[in-house]
Amino acid sequence: MSEPGVGSCPDCASTELRTVVDQPPWCGRCEWNLDVAASSAVGRLGRSLERLDRRAGFRADRRLAHMATQLGASHSWLTPAFLLLVLVSFALVLLPLGALAAAVWLLVDGVGPLILPLLLAAVAYALRPRLGSVRQVVKGAYRLTPQRQAALHRLVERVGDSVGAPKPDLIVLNDEWNAAAAVVGVRRTRVLLLGVPLLVGLSPQEMVALIGHELGHFRWADSRRRLLTQPARTFFGMLATATRPPHGDAHDRDVAGIYALFYTLWQLVGGAVSWLLFAVHLAMNTLDAREGRRAEVRADAMAASAAGSTAALSMIDVLALSPLLSPLVTAHPTPGVAMDVWRRAIATTRAEQAVRLPMLRQLTIREYASLLASHPAPGRRHQVISGMPHRDASVVVTPDEAASLDAELRPFVEALRKQLAQAYDL
Repeated sequence: MSEPGVGSCPDCASTELRTVVDQPPWCGRCEWNLDVAASSAVGRLGRSLERLDRRAGFRADRRLAHMATQLGASHSWLTPAFLLLVLVSFALVLLPLGALAAAVWLLVDGVGPLILPLLLAAVAYALRPRLGSVRQVVKGAYRLTPQRQAALHRLVERVGDSVGAPKPDLIVLNDEWNAAAAVVGVRRTRVLLLGVPLLVGLSPQEMVALIGHELGHFRWADSRRRLLTQPARTFFGMLATATRPPHGDAHDRDVAGIYALFYTLWQLVGGAVSWLLFAVHLAMNTLDAREGRRAEVRADAMAASAAGSTAALSMIDVLALSPLLSPLVTAHPTPGVAMDVWRRAIATTRAEQAVRLPMLRQLTIREYASLLASHPAPGRRHQVISGMPHRDASVVVTPDEAASLDAELRPFVEALRKQLAQAYDL
């Protein structure tokens, strides 16, 4: 990566043109040409679609950032796109309910062969809403208890109180450079998932920002939004898969005569129907992704409210640097030192990249731009928080609390170190 290059922007006449190896230059001031990137798609059609998607996603994210800073990130989430998804989902929910009712009626009335109600029951089961389960969420992860991890539970409770979010029913640690909030199961269990590598790479106040962001999803009931729109997001994709004919023509399948004719017709009609259903599936998920990006911006506002604007911005910078930082959490043969070694490596890299952070943020705007992206780029998220009034932290972690959090995290860091050491035969 180079420093700002020589030249001037055709839109604003700025000389802050920035360049990256094998990428087109862009303006660091007005973002001219930032929506253009080297394509990795195969074929002319694929490259054209990728270019159109990148430019449309870039414009959508820039509008989102402008609206969030002008109107506030926490304004009403009842948008026309969300209402359309809910209406479509409500109509689709009637299909499995109707199939189940028809199956029960046929069984009770005894009309027709037994196979018909069984098929209708199978259709109702295949189209049922998926609620998820706690078992799926915590698979391969560690459940934390208030007795053994009291400091982390107290911190989560303080952050939840500061942002007005309900307390999670379960806190889970896993080995991913990530974090998430989910509401699963019939009982709608709230689960907070925190990745051990990511926690190692964050300062105590950045950890508050991360927790505030995830609890912000509980605050705004984003999992309920996902549940209400789930049928619209998944139904047409399942039908597209079910109606898609197999690959290969009649000769490849060793089909001849009248069967070859029917097979070819099936490929033509079924292929057209499958593509049409997939287009609808893509449209539904494009609308949902837009709503998801708005939810992330709202959650970032909660992060700034809890940890303060400075910590929220630096936490977002860690996400922008993730491609450089996450590989630093690697195998280490010596027990008990992994946390300190990883933290030193991450701190060193962050310090080395501090001068280039503005460029890296803008580069994420280019790389993340897509109508199907579930998250805005870290660079856009940084713009939103920077454009809001500065907030002081409402939750501050003291040195003693930070030491207690480290003591609770060390056993899980050691477990991750052992897994990595075994994988690399150290």
